[in-house]
Amino acid sequence: MVERSVWYKLPDELMERVLALLPLSSVLSCRCVCKQWNSLLKSNSFLDLWGEISPRNLWFLVYHTHFSVAAFSPGAHRWNNLPLYEWCSLDPTQVLLLASSGGLLCFRNRSSDHPTLIVCNPVTSSQRVLPLMSQIREIDIVGMVADKDSDYYQILVTGTTEPASSESITELYDSRTGRWTYHCRSSEEFLQFWFVVHAIWYDGFFYCLATPVNTSQGYRLIAYDMENRKWMDLNVKMPSGDLRCLSLVICRGRLLLTGKIVEDYITRNICIWELIWGSLEWVEIGSMPDYILKDIHSPHSILVQCQGHGDLLCFSTHRGWQSILYNLLDRSWEWVPENNACGGSQCQAIGRNNLVGLPYEPSLSARV
Repeated sequence: MVERSVWYKLPDELMERVLALLPLSSVLSCRCVCKQWNSLLKSNSFLDLWGEISPRNLWFLVYHTHFSVAAFSPGAHRWNNLPLYEWCSLDPTQVLLLASSGGLLCFRNRSSDHPTLIVCNPVTSSQRVLPLMSQIREIDIVGMVADKDSDYYQILVTGTTEPASSESITELYDSRTGRWTYHCRSSEEFLQFWFVVHAIWYDGFFYCLATPVNTSQGYRLIAYDMENRKWMDLNVKMPSGDLRCLSLVICRGRLLLTGKIVEDYITRNICIWELIWGSLEWVEIGSMPDYILKDIHSPHSILVQCQGHGDLLCFSTHRGWQSILYNLLDRSWEWVPENNACGGSQCQAIGRNNLVGLPYEPSLSARV
């Protein structure tokens, strides 16, 4: 056993480096040891060092209740039921979780008259209420990207001035300036959404799917070019079949599409496609084995959602709160253990809108 006095003799720089190598949960516990450690672990020098050398810890945010968000950690292979709303000082009945990037979460208030976005770092219990957008009153698309090296983030919103409007407006928030900037207008049919769609970021573009609800041409892959400030239809032919519950994910520079193929109201397959950038076509790279599909056995009305990060895809359904991981490297499937903290009838009674479907990497150094 190391004597307590030894720790007090260590230089702050050495103590910071030792503590920065601890898992996030241990760092939070160490803050309660004494006032000196609490001050040290909240200092800018420690937060910057932690961001550089700390072990990475990705969580898949799967679903939420009125009290917490159920997050699965593939590294630790366990669930974390996070009181995110309490950490962010938010009322879960008054906000919606829309996006995640760089250790930050983006919420919006439920008011349809003046939508307000709130950016939070749950780990540090810090938040920023963003100023009102200059023109948008109805939000259709939201995308978020954080630059960890330069310590800033941007949020893209496309929407309209009123529900009946056929003209879409795009605005961009930049944390460096603390204000919204008008980007463009468009009357394209594929931008007229009936619900909020999450856009994902990759290499200068935000990507999302236009759905059959808002376009007569069925599902469409669309992208926003940040440099040229315009939305465009990439004219990518979608996979054949009756597609349902499609999800778009980025994994190590690969743009992937997942979804159900339905025949006669029965889910016949759950497939994974990859976009071939050169030819702009979807190529199937995997599908769920029959024995797993049989266990899920979801009719077309049951929502299956997918999120991805690194080499992993996480498929979840709100029926029984089943989740399963797919490894893109070895093409293996693995059931996620049951979340005992939110099991049973109470959890199963929660509606399909409680699925979250966002990857989240908790961070002590991400600033709102």
